Amino acid sequence: MQRIHLDFVNSRRPSRWSDWSILLLGLASLVALVTWDQLYWQPLAAASETRLHTYQAAIAKRQGIAIPKIEDAQLIGEWSRAIGVANELNLPWDRLFTTFEAEANRPVAVLSLEPDAVKHECVITGEAKNFEEMLAYYRLLQQKEIFSDLALHTHQINRQDRENPIRFRITAKWMDKS
Repeated sequence: MQRIHLDFVNSRRPSRWSDWSILLLGLASLVALVTWDQLYWQPLAAASETRLHTYQAAIAKRQGIAIPKIEDAQLIGEWSRAIGVANELNLPWDRLFTTFEAEANRPVAVLSLEPDAVKHECVITGEAKNFEEMLAYYRLLQQKEIFSDLALHTHQINRQDRENPIRFRITAKWMDKS
């Protein structure tokens, strides 16, 4: 049987003229495309934009409307703020609040509800008479479809109250399925 020698570490590879020619052809194509863009497409786009502004000004003058000058960065900022407000208004707020209203007869008092529309999170602060009621409420929230990734962040006994209630803080991902 003949012995086979495999060299996986050989870092020297002879360069061939085909490798260099492909590299030069790619660089030449890149230079040609950039030159074509600079000499043809950018002036064409600038001329089209100038004509558009001229037509808009003529229409506005004919109708007696003043066109406000808005920079692109300002327009993009206003547009993104408008989209953020629209997304926040379109969230199912009523579904979130009815989830808590349905559980109003529980022995757990919800002290605050802090929904964050951007992160789709909800922070719930509440009080329960004992640990068992707090855990029962936590399990109840886990069963709700509107929440996922529930986490009990803090819980402590309120020693200032004579009944020693348990104050807790739960965060949950808020699912906005309709």
